[in-house]
Amino acid sequence: MTKRRVLKAVGILLSAVVFYLGLLCFPQPFFAYSLVRGNLTLYSDQPFPGDAGAQVLALAETKLSASPMYSPTEQHAIYICNADWRQRLFFNRVYGVGGVNFYPLTYNVFLRNALVEQNRLISPSGKLVAGERTLDYYVAHEVGHSLTGKAVGPIRYHLLSEWVREGYADYLGKGRTFNYDDALRAFLANAPEMDRQKSGLYLRYHLLVAYLLDKKQWSVEKLLEDAVPQTQVEAEVRANARP
Repeated sequence: MTKRRVLKAVGILLSAVVFYLGLLCFPQPFFAYSLVRGNLTLYSDQPFPGDAGAQVLALAETKLSASPMYSPTEQHAIYICNADWRQRLFFNRVYGVGGVNFYPLTYNVFLRNALVEQNRLISPSGKLVAGERTLDYYVAHEVGHSLTGKAVGPIRYHLLSEWVREGYADYLGKGRTFNYDDALRAFLANAPEMDRQKSGLYLRYHLLVAYLLDKKQWSVEKLLEDAVPQTQVEAEVRANARP
């Protein structure tokens, strides 16, 4: 291949990358329906009831406002990708997950297909995601990553231990629906839902974060210093569990 062809191929590749990054930052043309509530905007490629959308955003805002890093003046956009091709386009290599946040490239949040009127995401199997992981949970969880990233910066954000980064996002996403005692019993019993790799859940991480923030009264700032190994926190949770 000649030098000119190599340079042309590199130019095309760079153009495609720049175009895709621009798409992630400015996806609005692909989502015809939207609703604004305060500093949160919900976008969708399918129409949804305005009152239901407002309720989802209100629930998410209540959870997010519990974080000292949250500011009601900072704008956040959430995009629901109901069409499979939109999910493939915007989720890219993580296609199939519930939601994605591409911080620091953008503060935009992308979620898979959902029934806004039922406050539920739809799983890859076509069933509604049940339990505590409501649609507003996913909104608060993913926006929570943006809050964390802005607080610590892009380099520290990506160096955070997974249990801290995802545990705090889960802590925000579930809010008061989280039952510490139930999670503790599952942890002590080595229940399947406590295995992140097998269950796909962040319940184990959430328990550790809740222990530090709620039981030990750590500040979020201290948590995000990420100075204590996960194994040490787990040992402490076990040692302080009621017999």
